[in-house]
Amino acid sequence: MKTKIFKTIVSLLLLAGSFSSCEKKDNINMSNIDFSNIENLHAQPLPVIQKCVEGKWKCTSHTWGFLGQLYPANTLINIANDSITVTGDNNFSKKFSYSWIKKEVQLNNNAAITYIMWSDEQSGFEWFFDKIQNDTLWVVDNKAGWEGTPNSTYYWFLRAK
Repeated sequence: MKTKIFKTIVSLLLLAGSFSSCEKKDNINMSNIDFSNIENLHAQPLPVIQKCVEGKWKCTSHTWGFLGQLYPANTLINIANDSITVTGDNNFSKKFSYSWIKKEVQLNNNAAITYIMWSDEQSGFEWFFDKIQNDTLWVVDNKAGWEGTPNSTYYWFLRAK
């Protein structure tokens, strides 16, 4: 009887330890991170990516491929914890929700696994983030370059003040 109780207690402790180690996976010390300069933002844990991209941005320039989306002049993008609002000239306005999913993407002709913004509302809208330098965010529209085609759309967002 004592052996059975001991085995049960040990099993419960092991189970509790495995759950607590899963929870600590995204619990990282972010106090020493310079969020305005991260060369490989796509390789960072989700909390770092979220901290870097949330806020108000101005779409300053872009290159686009075959399926790339061209935003109007003076486009402002507000990225919140679960939604994006895009506004621009000529009363352009779009708002939709998103979630984060981990996915393989093509980056500089190489496969990488990163977190992407996903929106079913926008037919699988997919952005991921390459890097941030001095408040300029490199954004890649993964849907435009689906399955490794060279037609990805790259946006440069400047943090709005």
